[in-house]
Amino acid sequence: MEKKIDRKEFLRSGAGLTLATVCLSSSSILLQSCSTNVAGGTSDRNLRFRSLEEADHEIENLSRAGKIVPYGDWSPFQVLVHCAESIRYSIVGYPENKSELFQSTLGKLALFSFSIRGKMSHDLNAPIPGAPELPKQGTLEEGIANLRKSMESFINHKGEFAPHFAYGKLSKEEYESAHAMHIANHLSYLKV
Repeated sequence: MEKKIDRKEFLRSGAGLTLATVCLSSSSILLQSCSTNVAGGTSDRNLRFRSLEEADHEIENLSRAGKIVPYGDWSPFQVLVHCAESIRYSIVGYPENKSELFQSTLGKLALFSFSIRGKMSHDLNAPIPGAPELPKQGTLEEGIANLRKSMESFINHKGEFAPHFAYGKLSKEEYESAHAMHIANHLSYLKV
């Protein structure tokens, strides 16, 4: 006869703690593998945005900057287009997604960790999985217009949102926070 283990017994036995430890360790590995990777020793301006409105204030500062020094492999235009893509994909769907298991475990843990810290860190040269290559040519003004158009579409969107490729299903508020942290992470390394 098969013995059933109830939830309380499972947790008391320490198996629950072991599983939680494995998940948190895996989350640390995920966070380390997604850590900010910036070539050239560019310093982190440590920007933190909780909303797209806060992000837009920094975007306005960029529009008035005389010169912006890029980091890594992307121009400031490409950075802005990448951020705009992420927002657009939250409405129309991402080209490729991690498994539902990944999204509901490691992806959720990573987003939770970023939310607790109020700051995201990820490989700043990594494209969105499955997205077409970023355009090579474009002005800062075009990049800003592209990002602002995506932000406006997001704010005005009334329907369901597509699951995030790594974090899974998110509410509009969770998505806005994730997008704001994503933009802050990228703009923190643009030197104005």
